[in-house]
Amino acid sequence: MRTIKNILFGALLLAASLYPSTGKAQISLDSYFNVDWQFNIPIGNDFSNGASGWGMNLEGGYYVTQEIAIGGFMNFHTNNEYFPRRTIALSETLSMNSRQQHQMFTLPFGALIRYRFVESDFQPYVGMKLGMCYSEFNNYYYIFEKGQDRWGFYMSPEVGFNYYPWPNGMGFHMALYYSFATNKCNIMSYEQSTLNNIGFRLGLAF
Repeated sequence: MRTIKNILFGALLLAASLYPSTGKAQISLDSYFNVDWQFNIPIGNDFSNGASGWGMNLEGGYYVTQEIAIGGFMNFHTNNEYFPRRTIALSETLSMNSRQQHQMFTLPFGALIRYRFVESDFQPYVGMKLGMCYSEFNNYYYIFEKGQDRWGFYMSPEVGFNYYPWPNGMGFHMALYYSFATNKCNIMSYEQSTLNNIGFRLGLAF
């Protein structure tokens, strides 16, 4: 998981550094590119329900009309939750008393569609992301670890805006989102059938 994060982080920095600067308020009115920090809050997640800012988002699109863009996205997030000492059932005849640290890592990617309301320096929009989601669920207790890797379907509507205040081709992006994924896990006595999250993104717009 650490290797995946390092690769994604390096790709985001490279993309941002290689994007050219122009004298326009936006590099191209026919396309956009966002690099974001992401804050995520799980909803009703029994395995790991802790809010977290350990995430990033990368997306871009091309405007097939003045208002409608299609493109792709990829982001990742890690949520952690600490559980105080309790009795853990390891099997029907074996149990132990220990603290626990639950870690949930998600990596969704796929296609997106975006509708911007105006073509100007300030561009509010609504959008929808659809694709696949890879996830890792890990339970750390004492010196042991139990984990599962899962795949699922991913859907995420969002509202936000791109704002280009300076004539250098770079601006700001902000979005509020809800995400749903069909990833499941069953570790010890913890069961999760779907993943539901709300959150926001803050970053750069090109």
